[in-house]
Amino acid sequence: MSKYDVILDVYENQSISKAAQKHNYTQSAVSQTIRNYEKEIGLKLFKRSKNGMEALPGTEPIFEELMHIRSANTRIDQIVSNINNLDSGFIRIGTVQSIAYNWLPGVLKNFSAEYPNITFQLYVDGFQNLTKKLRKKELDCIFVSQYVAKDFPNLPVGTDELVLVTSLDHPLADQLTVSFADIDGQDFVLSADDFDYETGKLFRLNHITPNVRFRINEDYTAIKMVEQGFGITVLPKLLLHNIPFNVCVRSFTEHFRRNLSVAYLDTPELSPALDKFLTFVTKWAKECKLI
Repeated sequence: MSKYDVILDVYENQSISKAAQKHNYTQSAVSQTIRNYEKEIGLKLFKRSKNGMEALPGTEPIFEELMHIRSANTRIDQIVSNINNLDSGFIRIGTVQSIAYNWLPGVLKNFSAEYPNITFQLYVDGFQNLTKKLRKKELDCIFVSQYVAKDFPNLPVGTDELVLVTSLDHPLADQLTVSFADIDGQDFVLSADDFDYETGKLFRLNHITPNVRFRINEDYTAIKMVEQGFGITVLPKLLLHNIPFNVCVRSFTEHFRRNLSVAYLDTPELSPALDKFLTFVTKWAKECKLI
């Protein structure tokens, strides 16, 4: 109970005794609350009269503002209670395109069926920007590869294979099997995350140097450039599910895979909504046999 509630009860009932009774305080405690606040603002608020405690002339606007404060405090208490009880909540999710298009809609649909009052904001980008936003607390969790998530607490959500994408008339499209070494020296369309993550690591480990002709920060545009014959690229297989492009997709004989995770910040206590969402995602991944 705030001091504003006590002061307003005295103002509305013109009685210290009634305010004391309502809040289970002594009358002297109520009087002290009033005196402390009057000292705080540098103005006397009440005078005693035959009608009880009357507001001094000119103080009505102060009591009106105190009523606004009381209403705001009540609303804040309601919001906190709702969040703690999962009656409401807000989660900011960052994700790469492949997961945004193929996994998240189903996850969010099922989660929302159980928790319809929790709302979401989705942000789709590359690994680098997602991790930056998570560190800056602009996102609550991000769906990325485990290679990226290693610096954060994270939960596994599945695996994905890295595959070769070429135009239909590219020489490598005629091969039933391709090796990572076949990329060396080929015209290459570099998408979203440059050579900073798994693909770049594989190139370095295998001493592969493709001829990068285009650098594009959006995966589907990169696939369209490949379709038009500007080069080949390496992308996660999950991204290529039901794509509207005429391209050839080949697995590598080495079968390179990446592990996918949902990462979050290492904070003393997760919000109830985020905690419930992370638990739900892990359960979903297991039920779908992704992990």
